[in-house]
Amino acid sequence: MQMKKLLITTTLALSAGLLNSQTVFAQKFLQKIKEKAQAATESLNGSSSSRPTKALYEKQQADAAKTILEGKTITKDPYGLGGIYYTRELFVCGSETNNLDKAIGKFLVTFEKETNAVKLKLTPSYEAEGVSSLVLGRNDYPADLVLKVSSAIKQPRFDAALSHGTYYGFYAKHTLVENGTVVKDTKETLRDCSVMHIVLIEPGVLLMTNGSGLYYIPKGGRTPEDIAKEKLDPVAVLYTKEKESKAKSLTDEQLYDLLVTHQKAFQKRYDLQIDGQKEAFPEIDAANAPSFSGNSKSTSTNKDKPAKAVEKTIRIELQNLTSEDVYYTVNGMSKMLQRIGSKFITGIVVKPGVTIVTKNGRLIATITESTKPSTRFKIE
Repeated sequence: MQMKKLLITTTLALSAGLLNSQTVFAQKFLQKIKEKAQAATESLNGSSSSRPTKALYEKQQADAAKTILEGKTITKDPYGLGGIYYTRELFVCGSETNNLDKAIGKFLVTFEKETNAVKLKLTPSYEAEGVSSLVLGRNDYPADLVLKVSSAIKQPRFDAALSHGTYYGFYAKHTLVENGTVVKDTKETLRDCSVMHIVLIEPGVLLMTNGSGLYYIPKGGRTPEDIAKEKLDPVAVLYTKEKESKAKSLTDEQLYDLLVTHQKAFQKRYDLQIDGQKEAFPEIDAANAPSFSGNSKSTSTNKDKPAKAVEKTIRIELQNLTSEDVYYTVNGMSKMLQRIGSKFITGIVVKPGVTIVTKNGRLIATITESTKPSTRFKIE
């Protein structure tokens, strides 16, 4: 009887040991699969590592300590943009989207104005290694309208990226969909800098975002749902040395409020309602016309030509009813790719004869002489 009990006990012990061994093996096997799947997913997110690494942060600190940029000429400009700006967020760049291995601790910021373009150049210390600058601005008509309106409220702004050759991004907490609800990811992932706005919110502090606070505000205001979703857009802060303490203390809520306050003031001017008086868009077009006249040989003897220099423009609205961001261009006025967030409304200025199409070529609207101001075109 005792032998039987011993045999049973031994058998059970061996079985338990075998099961435990199999369980440990299975757990290790599943962990390896999980790690491989995570690595594959991260590589699809535009970087060899979609999460910031300790090595990248160390590279950022090392780059901030370099004196290469200080040896370059800092060009002053009438907008107070020029200078050396440090990065609060972890900025990276590289020659390929899956190899952003250079961490940026600071940029040399310079403003450039050309005949048909306004540009804000952000040059890192890696220029000698063949890395081209991150450039934001416009190179289509009317190139300086956004800058002119925003500088009127002492907060110059640029609304598109013009860079070519080098890929840029920064790490931040992004939007995430959980159980059908849009929330903010608790971890930092890489944000592409190909479609960005940048605003000098105050001397020495630049804010860069793909949208937060800078969406067009309809007459009835934004809905609580839109505001909640808009606040999830990440904002990167660039700052001069004397603004370090303030820049690092700014919270997400404060950044959103700063950008919304800017947008309200900007839109009041952009909608031409200054001090309650409406100005005509032709007046702004006429002021810009000399910069874009090219080699035109208009003479005062031809009474029709001065009138042609001022084109009729109207403001319309685009409403994105889809569940995804939509990228579009205004053919006939601009080659710039613009973005409208999911469930958002944006106001744009157009002229008769243009068409508005999505990035994939789908027609959104055709503007004619009979199109009325404030017409809303829906994207479904």
